Amino acid sequence: MIVVERGTAAGIYLDTAAEYDGGLRRVAESFAADIELITDTKPEIVAEREQLGSTAIVIGTAGRSRLLDEWIAAGKVDVTAIRGKRECYRIQRIEHPCDGVQQALVIAGSDKRGTIYGTYAVSEMMGVSPWVYFADVMPEKRTLLDLPDSQLDVSSKEPSVKYRGIFLNDDWPSLGSWVTGAFGDFNEAFYERIFELILRLKGNYLWPAMWSAEFSVNGKRHPLANAELAREYGIIMGTSHHEPLFRAGSEWQRVYRDYGTSNLWDFSRNREAITAFWEDGIKRNREYPNLITLGMRGESDSELEGSDRYNIELLKEIILTQKELLKRYGLEQAPQVLAVYKEVEKYWYGTADTEGLKVWEVLNDVTILLSDDNFGNLRKIPAGQEQQRSAGWGMYYHLDYHGGPHSYEWVNTTPLEKVWEQMSMAYDYGIRDIWIVNVGDLKPMELPISYFLDLAYDFDAWGTAAMNKTKEYTERWVRQQFGHAADEAAVHGITGILADYTRMNGRRKPEIIRPDTFSVVHYNEAQRVLHQAGKLAESAEHFRRLIPEQLQDAYFQLVYFPAAASANVLQMQLYAGLSRLYAERGSVLANTYAELSAEAIERDKRLEETYNNGISGGKWRGMMSSAHVGYVNWDAEGWSYPQAAYTVPVNGPLMIVDVQGTEQGYTSGTAALPVFTNLLRETYTVTVSNGGDTGFAYEAAASADWIRLDPRSGWSETGETITVSVDWDKVQGTCSGDIVISGAEGTVTVRAEIDWIELSGVPPMTFVETHEIVSIEAEHTVHRAPADGVEWKTISSYGRTLSSVKMYPDTVSFSEPARSPYLEYRVFIRQGGEYSLTAYVAPTNHLSPVSGLKYAAGFEGQKPVIADALPPDFEGGNHDNGPWCRAVMDNIHITVTPHTLSAGIHTLRFYGLDAGLVLQKLVLSAGPLPYSYLGPEESYLTSAELTEDSP
Repeated sequence: MIVVERGTAAGIYLDTAAEYDGGLRRVAESFAADIELITDTKPEIVAEREQLGSTAIVIGTAGRSRLLDEWIAAGKVDVTAIRGKRECYRIQRIEHPCDGVQQALVIAGSDKRGTIYGTYAVSEMMGVSPWVYFADVMPEKRTLLDLPDSQLDVSSKEPSVKYRGIFLNDDWPSLGSWVTGAFGDFNEAFYERIFELILRLKGNYLWPAMWSAEFSVNGKRHPLANAELAREYGIIMGTSHHEPLFRAGSEWQRVYRDYGTSNLWDFSRNREAITAFWEDGIKRNREYPNLITLGMRGESDSELEGSDRYNIELLKEIILTQKELLKRYGLEQAPQVLAVYKEVEKYWYGTADTEGLKVWEVLNDVTILLSDDNFGNLRKIPAGQEQQRSAGWGMYYHLDYHGGPHSYEWVNTTPLEKVWEQMSMAYDYGIRDIWIVNVGDLKPMELPISYFLDLAYDFDAWGTAAMNKTKEYTERWVRQQFGHAADEAAVHGITGILADYTRMNGRRKPEIIRPDTFSVVHYNEAQRVLHQAGKLAESAEHFRRLIPEQLQDAYFQLVYFPAAASANVLQMQLYAGLSRLYAERGSVLANTYAELSAEAIERDKRLEETYNNGISGGKWRGMMSSAHVGYVNWDAEGWSYPQAAYTVPVNGPLMIVDVQGTEQGYTSGTAALPVFTNLLRETYTVTVSNGGDTGFAYEAAASADWIRLDPRSGWSETGETITVSVDWDKVQGTCSGDIVISGAEGTVTVRAEIDWIELSGVPPMTFVETHEIVSIEAEHTVHRAPADGVEWKTISSYGRTLSSVKMYPDTVSFSEPARSPYLEYRVFIRQGGEYSLTAYVAPTNHLSPVSGLKYAAGFEGQKPVIADALPPDFEGGNHDNGPWCRAVMDNIHITVTPHTLSAGIHTLRFYGLDAGLVLQKLVLSAGPLPYSYLGPEESYLTSAELTEDSP
């Protein structure tokens, strides 16, 4: 169907006499603006059938549009699939619907939001991204706008989750600075943009900004303009978990004198004033669509001050008072929600000596909003019959957080795989009424916001049954933003950038990376991570050069900045760490790395400046203002860039300062360079420095013909890396040889040794022990055994290194290893003795008050050792709890079990016991592992095709 041709656009019909609240008129105007953005031709919006031309677009809600209802009654428009349903739409092209109209595109909704969703669905068909305003994604310009008929026969499904929304929070300095500069305040001009975005993303719910903003007071035309606009758009408003009965958190201290003389936010000591304050909130907002927050926390989102018993009883008094107020104003049937957040979770479940709120019948008609631990890990989930409560369950999730043990408010640090695994589990446990996500400043969380809301809207397409589709989703999203200007290779490349930067940030958030976070001496970890960051930055720059000018601003916001800036923060910290290492070793390489760290610091400043002032004509001034490096407190106070180390250049003897894979550098003499056969590593490196500031030539020669040296020769002012590899065709068992490095300032020798491992008779898919370590990525099983319909499945690209495995269905636990599903791995041990098995498990919390995160591990002929990834004193979400703080900062649980093994081949079984356990990696070692953040690289695995169901 042709929408625009040669400067003529199909008219848009909207029956304003029958539509309501003005919201559809606003959306129709937005839709017309989308068409104009593509074609430079703006359609006319008409309200009478006589004004229709030969081609028309008819927008309306079934039962509320005269023209649409006539066509439905005449059988010309079929709304059978959406009739009586919630938030559904029907898109249908019809021919000759009435006199004078040859063809019409009908967008019919089952209700107002359904109509709006359908309208914006057509915008997407035309090539307009939901992020057209908030990321400057410009659609392809066309003079002919022709929609294929194959796309114009759509009946949408009901959304999977009833209330789906975002929470604007932690909104200073970034969002607040931008809003006040662009709109003056958090007023209706700003919220019109927010509401439109939510509706384009098929959401329906909002917790507004609240740090210094008051949604129902900040209107520009009049105080309630924001609330009126939300009603027009059909957006359901809420207030955050600690803002009951329509009142913003900042309102109380501003107006408490209207209700009494005390500013205490304490119901037990200031009951009358606070009750009157709430009553005015009800009177003010009762006419607007709201999901009403009940309960109460302390001042500025703090804990209540009493004992657990006292606080439970106090909350009952508070809720009874709130419900009485709602009844007084006819809102007793209005939807209500109680947020079980932080310590309120304890009040919900109760304590050993006090019954919790969960058995209190007064809350039977209230949706219970559970929460993650503020770091994307669910805290508790309903079990058994609890899942069937009539008022249902919700989940408050975080992509941004301001609080302990540390805040993260800069770029996205939550991979989509984590969102999928945790929120799919929430849905599987019956949490299907409210999904609300803290998105901080909104930008630059564009991708995870889209994903979260799409997962909530269509769980069938993206949820548990659609395992390992996050890459497909990201590709679709990239294609939506850049598809008309990027070929498939570019789409795949940009998809990889988005996945890589969020995974990099997910393993350690940028704010708390230190120069020593990644080991600069063990497992070549720092250099491996530097290589990853460098490749990421190069890829971001490569595709930046391929994106056309009209999408450069969008690419910078959505891809380049979050990827390049994240990689740069990682590089500046690692460079600082390496500068300190080489300063300790007396090498002028310290100066090189110090300068690289300083350059990265300057790059960080330039990237922020470009975002705030250099893109989109300065549109986003102030939006990228959050501190994001070197946190020393839970918040940004006291943050600093890393301090690198310099050394005074002194002419000195030739020196070896690093041998890859060893734990120390060497300043002179002979260094042993162990080279083991059958390792994943193809090459080793030797870093040579002269210890001074003058350059000179050097030569490197090998004493054995099986040692290959990179043919380069020469010298830099700082050092040289010599690449060493092995010609395996010339190796005859265990052997050794020397690499002699000669220069004007002396000679040093590196000993290269091969410890030959005979693998004849070792079966395929066997991990081989070297350096007294066997390191195993969890998905590389030799066998997976299900139990009672529960099986282990791989979650690709989830975790700090390769992937993860988890039991599905994820709602089942097991009491003993003999009855549980298990994983099998085969290992070859070269020497018998006492071994430790270190399990790396995703930082899941207790999913119920009585559950743990238990597993069992054992070898053939031995009784499995049962372990719990959660220590006895673990308390998820409590920033005073050391084990939980370490888990969320490191994004891992690490647990060790002891095992006695003989030399030879062994089969390791790993049994899943508690639901929610996500295994990422196993390391078997004969002694304590030296420090590294990610653990040893995976050991050599004898060749075989790896499949998820390998027998």
